[in-house]
Amino acid sequence: MKEKRDVLFLCQFYSPEFAAVAGLATDTAEALAAAGYSVDVICGYPKSYDSAGEGAVPMREVRNGVGIRRLRYIAAGKKNVIRRLVNSYSFYFASLVRLFSMRKYKLIVTYSNPPMLPHVMTLASKLFGCKTAFIAHDVYPEIAIKTGMCMEHGLMAGRMRSINRMLAKRLTGLVSISSEMTDFFVEKRGIDRERITTIPNWHRDTFEEAHGGSGGKFTCGYFGNMGICQDMETILSCIEKYDDGIDYVFAGQGTKKEDVEKRVAGLSNVTVHGFLTGQAFSDTLAACDCCVVSLEKGLGGLCAPSKTYSYLMMGKPIIAVMDEKDIIADIERYRCGFAVENGDTEGLRKALETLRDDPELRAEMAAGARKCFLENYTREKCCGELAEFVRGMIGDPENETNR
Repeated sequence: MKEKRDVLFLCQFYSPEFAAVAGLATDTAEALAAAGYSVDVICGYPKSYDSAGEGAVPMREVRNGVGIRRLRYIAAGKKNVIRRLVNSYSFYFASLVRLFSMRKYKLIVTYSNPPMLPHVMTLASKLFGCKTAFIAHDVYPEIAIKTGMCMEHGLMAGRMRSINRMLAKRLTGLVSISSEMTDFFVEKRGIDRERITTIPNWHRDTFEEAHGGSGGKFTCGYFGNMGICQDMETILSCIEKYDDGIDYVFAGQGTKKEDVEKRVAGLSNVTVHGFLTGQAFSDTLAACDCCVVSLEKGLGGLCAPSKTYSYLMMGKPIIAVMDEKDIIADIERYRCGFAVENGDTEGLRKALETLRDDPELRAEMAAGARKCFLENYTREKCCGELAEFVRGMIGDPENETNR
């Protein structure tokens, strides 16, 4: 009987897709391959990359020691619930068709989005005896209920709960991205704490010493998702309410972006970009003097905005509009910004004006942000912890040659 390969990643987004989760999955898979594990990936075809005119992406390839198989699926966008469901179920069924190929692996790793994808992994575990690892970036159906995407006792929420129960029975190990999320899985899902490892998300270190802010008018940046989980209202209300002599830069995409564009139209101190990548993202972020990160009220512990780690990496003071405890704890411990409650436009204004008017404090907070990143959120540290997580489930790699 042919020896099983070590690890299969089952994820909708993977490099060269632009989404932050694609970068995280890519870093993890490549780190495991570099550690000697045989690693393959089943993922979705990168729609945003392809539509950007970058050329054809192969359906199969070996990249940095990782075997990649990409699946075609219907990408209908994220403007409403129906489109999101089409996206999710299309990739789910495309993955389900490949179920038999998953028998070749010791461990299958999957992510929390789309929420039904863990069902494929649990079926593979039941049929073929594969070990299972679940990396939770988001918690469903709780997020969907709190943001109004589905009813608490509706069919969609019920389906997600059913998958969660199946997952809990077949789960070998779980990675949560915050201590608050770990507590949620223990207290609300009844998963043994011993099966959970808390490993935060990270960012590649592309810091340059020259990246010290705008050098002119004080500029505040907001990058990334402007979707159902982000509190854009507090930020926009602050901009509309106060003429504070501050420039604002928005860059990203999401269901709330159209509202952002409408409300800032005609304001000379606000610039809105699309989703930025590569050098354009680095340069625009570098030109900001501080950055805002946000979550809707009540979502703390259910998700965490990945751009937080980009800001910390670049040494930007952070203003967090949220109730997510881990991020707020970092801000307080490293003195690298301010925490503001949802809806507190006055508090947001005061934080911005304090940073604008006190260059010395701004420099101290920038240094604190950089220190926080280096001690907690580097790719090397977090991917090293993930490699140890995998080692705890399937042992040391046998150093077989990757395909």
